[in-house]
Amino acid sequence: MKKALQEQFLRSEKMNDFEYIREFAKISVSNCCKVNNVNMSNIYNKRTSKENARKVREEIEDRIARLYLKGKKEDVN
Repeated sequence: MKKALQEQFLRSEKMNDFEYIREFAKISVSNCCKVNNVNMSNIYNKRTSKENARKVREEIEDRIARLYLKGKKEDVN
């Protein structure tokens, strides 16, 4: 009984499929570059420092993790 209540609570807290897809679509390399003040063209041309590339990668991973783990509507812009 307890497990069923937990699963019901988790389902009610999560986004529906359409909301999830919309939030996932907002995750982009350009937005992650803007947050970290990194030139996007330098990322694509491999002309940026490893530190800047790491910052952008961590931002992308963070956004995906927040969306996947929490499944709640959050500001991912």
